[in-house]
Amino acid sequence: MTPRTMFPLSRRGLLAGGAAATALAVTPQAAAAPRAEPRDTSRPGKGTVVHLLGTAGGPPPYGERMGIASAVTVGTDTYLVDCGRGAVTQYLRAELSMPSLRGIFLTHLHADHIVDYFDFPLLCAGVMPPQPGFGGTVRVWGPGPSDTITSGPVTPEQPAPGIVETTRRANATFAASTNAFVAGGFGIDPVSMLDVTELSARHGTVVTVLDTATVKVTATRVPHGNMSPSYAYRFDTADGSVVFSGDTSRSDDLIALARGCDLLVHEAVDAAWFEGQGMPAPLVDHMREVHTDVAEVGGIAAAAGARQVLLSHLAPADPAQFSDREWGAAARASARAAGYRGRVTVGHDLMRIPLS
Repeated sequence: MTPRTMFPLSRRGLLAGGAAATALAVTPQAAAAPRAEPRDTSRPGKGTVVHLLGTAGGPPPYGERMGIASAVTVGTDTYLVDCGRGAVTQYLRAELSMPSLRGIFLTHLHADHIVDYFDFPLLCAGVMPPQPGFGGTVRVWGPGPSDTITSGPVTPEQPAPGIVETTRRANATFAASTNAFVAGGFGIDPVSMLDVTELSARHGTVVTVLDTATVKVTATRVPHGNMSPSYAYRFDTADGSVVFSGDTSRSDDLIALARGCDLLVHEAVDAAWFEGQGMPAPLVDHMREVHTDVAEVGGIAAAAGARQVLLSHLAPADPAQFSDREWGAAARASARAAGYRGRVTVGHDLMRIPLS
């Protein structure tokens, strides 16, 4: 990967194994041993909780499950992982506070993962006390431009922008609203509330994305076909560790990142269901090639030594088509086949999992 030229809402970037120095620390590790070291668990925990805000794989919308979005609360701080359909509403329904939001981590830039991303700053930029806006600058991490998508009917001059350009374009789309609020004296530019960083990591490396007194976040690039770059994230806290797979086919890099984690939140598809429904062959092939079939999840968890696994980003996502009972049976069968003895749970919207 080569350094990216970015819109000046942030000049930061992460380049694993690259020559460019940046404001954020980068810690590339050898592919043979890319495990992220856990935080010091001898310190008393402040309470780390994982929240599944939405669990649907997409992009088709369903009423019974909201789009893929999760949150990790570490003490009084909140971090989002993906912002799918309904993420703002689900964030509030989970009783998470906007002033507590410190960071947003985007696994990749497909619509079902980012459609609600810009709603967070946009809807908080026009509020006045006592309405709850952001508590300060919110940092955002996501992929840079894709180097595999070179053409398309939309903005062919730049068919696969990264998160910096995506943010700029989203802000421009809502200019009429923002400018009206600013002119009225009660709004600000939403982008002024963000600090956006593009990730650019080679396969087989782990990069440190964030390291504070209470949480360390590391990431690795995972395979998602010829789509935009896709990342998995690991959060290590004094209470335990959680890994989010993002969209990926089976990945040794993900397994290494998740090694010894307390909770692995992993995507799951049932490709046979799509085939049985007579779906077009390109869609079925896509499901098999760039996602993880539920039958493989038990083996991944066993290889990683994860203490427990939580299935999310479920596809098919409509419970009327594939019920929670069917997902549970498929998950248990996967665990038995792999000899995995940890707990396997099917995620549902607004599920709350304390790590401590």
